[in-house]
Amino acid sequence: MNKFIWLFLLLSESVFAEIEWPNIIEPNPLFFNGFGDGVANMDEWLVIGETQYSDHVSNGGALHVYQNVNGLWTLYQTLTADDAENNDQLGSAAAIERNHQTGELWIVGTALNDDDSGPDQGAVYAFQMDNQGDFIQRRKFVGTNASRDFGKSVALNFDYIEDVDAHLWVLVIGDDFMRRPDNIGGGTHSTGGMTIYKKNDGMGNFIWDQEPVQTSQFFLDSLDSFDRWGTSVSVDGIYIVAGATGWDVPDGNGGTFIDAGGVFFAFRDHLTQTWSCCSVLTAPTPVGSANLGQAVEVIKQPFNNISVIGGAPLETPENSSDQNGAVYIWQNSGFVQKLVPSVDINNQGERFGSSIAANGDTYFGTNELLISAPNSEGNKGRVYLFSKNPEYNGANELYLEKQTIIGSDNDTSPWDVGQFGYRVSSDGRNHVAVSASLQIGSHRRVSTKEYPIFVNGFESPVQQ
Repeated sequence: MNKFIWLFLLLSESVFAEIEWPNIIEPNPLFFNGFGDGVANMDEWLVIGETQYSDHVSNGGALHVYQNVNGLWTLYQTLTADDAENNDQLGSAAAIERNHQTGELWIVGTALNDDDSGPDQGAVYAFQMDNQGDFIQRRKFVGTNASRDFGKSVALNFDYIEDVDAHLWVLVIGDDFMRRPDNIGGGTHSTGGMTIYKKNDGMGNFIWDQEPVQTSQFFLDSLDSFDRWGTSVSVDGIYIVAGATGWDVPDGNGGTFIDAGGVFFAFRDHLTQTWSCCSVLTAPTPVGSANLGQAVEVIKQPFNNISVIGGAPLETPENSSDQNGAVYIWQNSGFVQKLVPSVDINNQGERFGSSIAANGDTYFGTNELLISAPNSEGNKGRVYLFSKNPEYNGANELYLEKQTIIGSDNDTSPWDVGQFGYRVSSDGRNHVAVSASLQIGSHRRVSTKEYPIFVNGFESPVQQ
C-alpha cells in the first residue's frame, strides 16, 4: 500500500476513536468462576487465572495457558497445584517471562488461600516449560507466619545484570498485609511488604534463592498499619516498584492525606548484592483516599532512562466527589506527567488507573502503555492506549493518548456492566483486557489485540 495512504489512515484515526478488540476468550458457561482474576502474556503465550476452577478440588484454582497459533488463542495446558486443597484459589495473580534466546519459559501464579504457612496466608507456584513442551511445577513459595496475603501481587523478569555480568531471573512477591515489628508502639502491625527471589540462567536450574532487602530504620519506623505495601509490584532488571495504597502523606500543615498512597522504589545494590529499599514516590499534589499504587509498572527506557508509573484509581478531581482516577509518571525519580481520563460520561467515576500495563522488554519495544477505567460509562468499562512520544524533550508530554478501547457488545447484557479493563496486560505487542460483569453470575471473558509492527510506538503496515 502507498505510504501516503497509510499516513492518511493513521492521521484520520482520532485519538479519541473508540475501537473494539476482536479476539475473545471466555469460559462456557458464563458463570462466576474467577476467570481472569490473574492475567499475563508474553510473546505467543497467554496465562489466565481461574480462581474457582474445581475440576480437581473445589475452588482449587488453575492457570490456563493459551498459545497463539496463526492468530488464534488455543488452549495449550491447564496448570493446577500438585498439592491443591479446597479453596486455595490458584490464579488470583499471574506472571510470565521467557529468555528469548534459549526459550526458557516460566509462569508463576498465586494461591491466596493456601494454608501451608497458616490459614489462608497464601503461596506462589512456579512452573517451567520442560524439553518436551510441558509446563511442570518446579517450586512452591510460601511466606512466614508474618504473612497474611502472600502473593497479593507477583512480578517476574529476566534480564542481563551488568554489575554481576550475568543473566538473572528475579521474582517479586507482594503481601499487602504482611506483619512486621512495630519499633515504636511495640508488637506487630500489618504494614505489608515484599519478598524477592533470584535464579541464575539455565534450563536445568530450578533453584530460586531469596534475596536480602536492606531497609533503613527510618523507613521501617515510617511504616504504619494498613499501608498495604505490596498491593502491586513490578520489576525490570535491577529496579523494583511496589504500590502502597494506604500510605499517608503529610499535608504540610500538621495534617495528613489519609490513604493518598505511594510507590516504593528499590534497586539492586551492586556493592552488597542486596536490594536497597525504599524511596517513596508520591503525587506532586497528594489527594486523600486516592489509593496511589493500586497498580504500578517500572520499565527501562532507551538511554538509561527509568520510568515509573503508578495508578491512583480513587483520586477525585477538585470540587468533585467522582472517583475518576489518575495515573502518575516519573522518569529517573522525577515527576514528569499526570494522566487523567479523556472520557467522563455521566460523571459516575471512571476509576482510571485501576490496572496498568507497560512492558520494558526491548524484544518487543517499550512504547505502549495500557490504562484501564473499568467503571467508565456506568461500569461498561474502557481501556486507554498510550504511546511514548517520539518527540519527548522534557518539556512536553512523555505519553500521548492513541486510542480508547471498549468491550464488544457493551450495550447488551451482561456486558453493559462488563467492567472492561478489570485487568490489563501487555508484552508490548499483544494487549489483553479482562471483563468482569457485575450482572448476577459475574460473567467473565478476556479480549486481546495484536499490533504486529510499530514505528515510534504507532502501528505501521507490513512492508511487502
